[in-house]
Amino acid sequence: MRAQESPSEGTPYAHGSGRPKDVPEAAVVLNQRIIARESLDSSVPAALRLKKRIKRFALDNELDHLPIGDIVSVALDEWLTARGF
Repeated sequence: MRAQESPSEGTPYAHGSGRPKDVPEAAVVLNQRIIARESLDSSVPAALRLKKRIKRFALDNELDHLPIGDIVSVALDEWLTARGF
């Protein structure tokens, strides 16, 4: 992959027919008081130092709690929606 390519460029991903009608927007779900959750296990490249960067972000912004699951939910929802799923 060339440095200026995004991860999806040059990759023949199928494009879906659109966001499923029965899937609400992430903001609507995350703003609910009680949310049913499911586990999504994933490994990430250590070279990106995501854990360290997340901790630094929380400290710099004086956050006691950073909802990692919510951040991942928004990122994946936007990524899938952009690809029509």
